[in-house]
Amino acid sequence: MFFSMSKKKKHINWRLIIGTSLTIMLIGVSWLSFNWSAYTKFNLLDNIEIQGPIIIQENEYYESLSSLLGVSMDEINVREIGMLLESHPFVHAARVSKIFPTTLHIEIVERKPIALLNMKPIFYVDSEGVVLPDLGKVGDKIIPIMSGFNSARELYPIGHQTVSLKVLESVLVIDQIMEFYPSLYDNLSEITLNGNDEFVLILADYPTKVILGKDRILEKIQILISFAQSLPKNNGLNHYTLLDLRYNRQVIAKVRA
Repeated sequence: MFFSMSKKKKHINWRLIIGTSLTIMLIGVSWLSFNWSAYTKFNLLDNIEIQGPIIIQENEYYESLSSLLGVSMDEINVREIGMLLESHPFVHAARVSKIFPTTLHIEIVERKPIALLNMKPIFYVDSEGVVLPDLGKVGDKIIPIMSGFNSARELYPIGHQTVSLKVLESVLVIDQIMEFYPSLYDNLSEITLNGNDEFVLILADYPTKVILGKDRILEKIQILISFAQSLPKNNGLNHYTLLDLRYNRQVIAKVRA
């Protein structure tokens, strides 16, 4: 005897599957929306830390960045902020980083004036010859004055290197003195050009005039340093009223009476 068996067809309930899937999706979207809302709420900038400023008041930096407070950290472009800060003549470099969830950390390196340009208006220059505006007090130390140079305003673009070759050469002289003879820099009152277009140093003590001449200036600075180091301990450069280095590898000295 043979028995016939009818195969039961399996029916898939697509309506149930689709309904369940939609429910799961809605729950997932709601969960993501809630978490995104919470994330953005606690991801808004509310603190700016600034390290390094000496010459420029911190408040000036904060004021230039105050519009960023309350902005999502994801929307803040640290490169653009760095460029904004570095557009200030006194800012040599700015490093900007995010500290999540709500802090912006900024490190500032300011330019340090090494001399004052005696003209109207007054300018400063740093060790790269970059022209800096007069902000009043720029430090605790008295810095030397540069005088007798061409005062044409177009030679001194603020925030950029001076176009004056003589001023740039003077900056190199001062930089050399600062590196190899810092005590002389502390005693340097003025660097000027005389009527013959020769570089002259005026020391603050007594004072002493040092004529460097027109050429081989850095070499002559080294000769001056060697001469000063050879003097007895109780005699310094201020023991002389005049030191003339215009002649080949020698110092003509006039002793103070």
